[in-house]
Amino acid sequence: MKRVVITGANGFVGSFLTRKLNEQNYSVTCIVRKGSNTDLLPKNSNIIFIDYNNEKEIKKAFQNHEILIHLAAKTKAKKWDEFNKANILLTDKLIEIFNSEESFRQFIFISSQAAAGPSKGKNPKTETDFPKPISMYGKSKLEAENLVQNKTKAKWTIIRPSSVYGPGDKDFLQYFRLTKKHLSPLVGFKKKYLSLIYVDELTEFIAKTIGNEKAFNEIFFASDGQIYCWEDFATDLSRAIGTFAITFRIPEFLIKPFALFSEIISGKNYPTFNREKAKEMLQDSWLVSTRKAEKILDFEPKANLQENLRNTYLWYKEHGWI
Repeated sequence: MKRVVITGANGFVGSFLTRKLNEQNYSVTCIVRKGSNTDLLPKNSNIIFIDYNNEKEIKKAFQNHEILIHLAAKTKAKKWDEFNKANILLTDKLIEIFNSEESFRQFIFISSQAAAGPSKGKNPKTETDFPKPISMYGKSKLEAENLVQNKTKAKWTIIRPSSVYGPGDKDFLQYFRLTKKHLSPLVGFKKKYLSLIYVDELTEFIAKTIGNEKAFNEIFFASDGQIYCWEDFATDLSRAIGTFAITFRIPEFLIKPFALFSEIISGKNYPTFNREKAKEMLQDSWLVSTRKAEKILDFEPKANLQENLRNTYLWYKEHGWI
């Protein structure tokens, strides 16, 4: 039985991953920042609350594990210093502790498509393409990737998920709420493309890399292998909810002012829709290729968008999110 420790285990992806690995009979330790909510985690999870500034606490929590899956990250912040501290410096610290623990065999770093940057047209980005992140978040994840590759003494694996959706996700929640109100906003007046992956499929992807020699010292994109445009996504979302939505387009020149307004009215709670997010929304294409994962990991993408959106909607409804 492999012993796995997961940072950020209480989050959207982390909670699903914990459940998945429990089902596969892994011994899972969930590392959670002190004071964080753990409602999404399965009952009876092995949870260790830590202060990431306290190296002794981290070292104690990491003892006698074989696999480290580093999910903890900051996805939105006003300043670079916040991304630097949460995504770069923390990764660097975890690598040092990982290197000092003899039991560890593999460091799995969950990065992001944002680290690679946008693609061009309908041509998916591959792992060999030069990364060109455009947001502070993407740049911080790329720097963290470089640390993993250059400083990890044992084997490492880097996974770059495309946009992830599913029960418990808050980033796509607003689209569901707007569609429920029969509204479907689109950015600009030409098609914009994106890759997606359902959270359950992403956890299966991650599980395939655990202890897998073929995954050692490799970078992989993770998506469901399909090319979507926002118009199709809006249609499928409406059908999944069982309603209709009126599509309306927002001129691109208004997106950044709207994002600034969103930041202003949000006060201390930095919003999901912000100026950094606006940079990504204005890109024409966020596509990734899964060919490498299909070839090396025998990954079989599943395209069940409408069914997955339906399951997500029902979860939101059941938990009072919508």
